[in-house]
Amino acid sequence: MLKVFLGSAVVIGTLVVPLGIGVEGSGAASAFCSTLRTWETNPPKAPPSGFTTAAYHAWAKSYLPLYEKLASEAPNAKTKTILNDVVTILKDYASASSIQKLEADAAANAKGYEQDAQALAQAVISCAGSLG
Repeated sequence: MLKVFLGSAVVIGTLVVPLGIGVEGSGAASAFCSTLRTWETNPPKAPPSGFTTAAYHAWAKSYLPLYEKLASEAPNAKTKTILNDVVTILKDYASASSIQKLEADAAANAKGYEQDAQALAQAVISCAGSLG
């Protein structure tokens, strides 16, 4: 359960190329879509497979700048809220003292995380549509 939401959020990034975000459209891309396109050349990494706090600290810290930027460029309030939640979770992962604590939080919030990941996927799909 620990990886459910962030794993889903990172998987959303892998939708970027298959959905056509890597293809130039006729219109100018929004800042949000342009930032998503960076995943074409720098694909997201899966959460660490080893359950160590050091591995999660490094992984989460590596994604903080990207998600902070995406949150600041979000196309609407719902997406901004979700991305701000991802930033908060990444900050928690980056400073967590216990994997068990993170695991308990992930288990308690799994349903909400899944809904947020699906809503975020819709933002990615909309972005792809705007570029096509």
